[in-house]
Parts: sequence; structure tokens; C-alpha cells
Amino acid sequence: MINLFSPLRTVMIFIVFGIIWIFTTDNLLLWLFGPASSRIWVGQHLKGTTFMLICGTLLYWLLRKYLTSLHHSENAYIRIFKESPHAMWIYSKKDLRFLLVNDAAVNIYGYSRQEFMLLRMSDLNPQEDDLRHVKKDGSLMYVQVQSFETSYGGEPAEVASAMDVTDKYLADEALHQQEKLLNTIINSSEELIWAVNADKEFIVFNNEFHDTIQKFTGTDIKLGDKLSMVEGELEYQRWRKYYEKSLLGQKLVKEDIRELAGFGISYSEITFNPIVFEGDIIGVACFARNITERKQQEIKLGKAVERYEIVSLATNDVIWDWDLATNKIIWNSNLQRLFGHDATNEDISWWKKMVHPDDYAQAVFTLEEVIRTRLTQWAVEYRFKNAEGEYRYVNDRGYVIYNDEGLPYRVIGAMQDIHEKKKFVEELKKVAHMSSHGMRRPVASMLGLVNLLNKEDLAHPDNAPLLVHVETLANEMDVILHEVADKCNAIFMVVEKE
Repeated sequence: MINLFSPLRTVMIFIVFGIIWIFTTDNLLLWLFGPASSRIWVGQHLKGTTFMLICGTLLYWLLRKYLTSLHHSENAYIRIFKESPHAMWIYSKKDLRFLLVNDAAVNIYGYSRQEFMLLRMSDLNPQEDDLRHVKKDGSLMYVQVQSFETSYGGEPAEVASAMDVTDKYLADEALHQQEKLLNTIINSSEELIWAVNADKEFIVFNNEFHDTIQKFTGTDIKLGDKLSMVEGELEYQRWRKYYEKSLLGQKLVKEDIRELAGFGISYSEITFNPIVFEGDIIGVACFARNITERKQQEIKLGKAVERYEIVSLATNDVIWDWDLATNKIIWNSNLQRLFGHDATNEDISWWKKMVHPDDYAQAVFTLEEVIRTRLTQWAVEYRFKNAEGEYRYVNDRGYVIYNDEGLPYRVIGAMQDIHEKKKFVEELKKVAHMSSHGMRRPVASMLGLVNLLNKEDLAHPDNAPLLVHVETLANEMDVILHEVADKCNAIFMVVEKE
């Protein structure tokens, strides 16, 4: 009722005082300046009264419109307060008592409205850190609170909204811990790790990189420093093309060799990786690791290979050296000459692929068994595939070397191509079969005919047809003997060439 009639009361007061003012001032003027036409004064009164009525009506309409709008706004705010998915309440600024709470506060915190009215704001926030609230069940909830001052029931109050950000807080905390762990891992690495943005400015680096740069250049690098400031212009120009290629999307690996004062020759392997974010390349991530020990081992192995090459001048065997630690296997040049393979950078898995599937167990498993059982000698025949895809018989022998702890660390061997010899053996088997089976039939037939001859009278007419058969069998045997002789001569000639 107050909201409904307040505009009317205001207008009535405005009109009454306005009319009183008009009549009073008109009568005052009449008294001061003397009588005039009664019509003039009546018209003056009517004009003023009409003006006041019109102004009052307009004022009443404006006030009603304003109060209606204010009423709608108040209803909308009350609806927002009640239906908000976030907990909202009004509390007294004097004693922090709750004056009003919405449904979300009841559902989220677990208190009934009656219980809320018995609480104070400090009961929800006992630690007073404005980050965590305590629910009725004692569980903590991370919140984001927004509030503004108001008046409620005639006393100063605050309207507050508490958004549950527990999931976001825990996710941020997990991300923070992950970043912390990642930094720990990066800084625990002996590799040099750094990254630059598209302007070639440092955006991250690990402690090893920072300390190495400071040790050898005296520069205390900081995030945001340019590469040219750290490496020097000449060194920067030498490496700039790799950064620029990586910024175009290429992944590059570069070996670097340099002589360091007090350390001698140092080898390093540097990897350049483009950093892609939402489809755009925003920088380059780099990793550098010291490969000096590996390169020195390769140099030693190269010298060993050179020794193998010298040995290979006196033999047709393929000499090989298998490093069990790296699984790399080194072959001498006879592998290329005899089998057509260039396997200088292959590991043991390449050799296993070259073994004929039917001989895999015989070759591979026996070698692994020799190493497993701590034996030293290994020898086996198997078929080995050459570069043209043809399998050739080889005789492979290996010797396992053990360290001081009795652990195998190296296997040295020699592989001999025996394919032609295997063919000779097969041919000799055929000759043996031919001489045994091919000769057996005519000899048996001839012996049978001899038994039928009339030995007491060789000139007997019955012996003539038998002797013809004997002659035929003798010619057949002669042909077989010539074939055997020809095959044997051919085999012997090849063997002599070998």
C-alpha cells in the first residue's frame, strides 16, 4: 500500500501547497495593488489551479512509472538472489549475523535456513582467509566471494555471493605441482635445455644450461635475453639458420665439436624442435647433450674396424664386433663385398632380420643361449640374406668376451660364405646317388644274364641273344660312368679355383 499511494500523496501535497501558494500570492497582489476586474482574478486563480493540476497529474504518472520500474527491478533482483546457482546471503555488518540466505546456500553448505539464522559469517570462515569455507559436514570448500554494502531491515548489511571454485583451485594446484615437478625434472637433467620465442629471446632454460653458459662465457643469462647477447654475434650467426628452420617447422639434429679451455675436445648433439601452440609455431625448444664419451668410443671402434680390415686382407671371412651395451654391431668391408650390404650403423636386430626364418632358432636362439649360460664359443651354419634377397649358406663363429665382473660385454665373430661348398656337397650327393642307384640296375641285370649263359659251351646258340643283352647293359653302364666322371671333374675344377 505504501508503494501504491506514495506517489498520490506526493502529488496531492504538491497540488494543495501549489493552490494555496497561488491563492495567497494572488490575494497579496490584490491587497498591494488595489482592486481590479474580478474576472481577471478569477482567471488568474483558474489558470494557476489548472497548471498545478496538470503538473500534479504528470508528476503522478512519472512517479508511478518510476516506482513500477523500481518494483520490477526489486522483484528481478529477489528472483536472482533466490534462484542463483551460487550461494548468496545477506548478513549484518554489526554482528555478522545471517539475515537472509538463498536455496543454493542451503543446498551447498548443508545448513537449513533456521540453522543459518543462528550462525555468523565467522562460522563459515574460521580461518579468516577468504579462500575456504567450512560446510556443515566439516569439509572445506574453496570459494570466490563478491559482496557489496546495502541496508536490510533498517540496519547496515552486506550482500555476498560465494562461488564454489574447489575444482578450479584443485586443478590449478595440480597444474602448479605438475609445473613444479616438471621444473624439478628439467633441472635434474644433465642435458642442456632451453627454449626461445619467435624473436629468439629466452623463455625458459634449466640450471645446467644457465651454469654452463656462465661458466664458459661469463654471462649471467636471464629470461628475455636475446640469443645474440649470450652467444656473441659470430656464434649466433653460425646457429641462426637452425633456429630459423625450426621456426618454419623443421626438427633438426646437429653435432657440434669445439675445444674448451681446460677440457679439451668436446662433442655435443643439439636438437631443435618447433614449439607448436594451437596450430602456430611460437618458438624453438632445444636440447643439448654431451656425446664426447660416445664419440671417443666410436673413434676407438673405428680403429678396431681398421684392424679388422687389415685382418680381412688375409681372409674372405666377414669379421663382426657386437657391443652388448649399445647393441651396435660393426662389420668389416667383406660384408659389402660378399653380400652387398652396407650395415655400418645397424644394430643386432638388423642381423636377426637377415637370418632365414627356418634357421632363426638355430642361429639366434643358440647365440643368446651361449651368452645367457656364460659360454665363450658359438658356431652354427644358417642361411643369410644378401642385398639381392637371395639366401646363402654361411658358417658363423663367435667368441664371447667377459669383463672383470664376469658379465658379457662384447662378442667378436667371423662369418664365412659356404654357399658354393654346400652346392658341391649337394652335387656330390647326387653323384653318389647316381653311381649307386644308376649302376645297380644294369649290374644286377648283367649278373642275371651271366647266370643264364651256358658256361660249358660258350658257342652254344642260346648264348647269342644273352650276350647281346649283356653288351647293351655294358654300354648303358659306360654312359653312366662317363656322366659320373664329368660331374666329378666339374666339381673338382670349381674346388681348385676356390
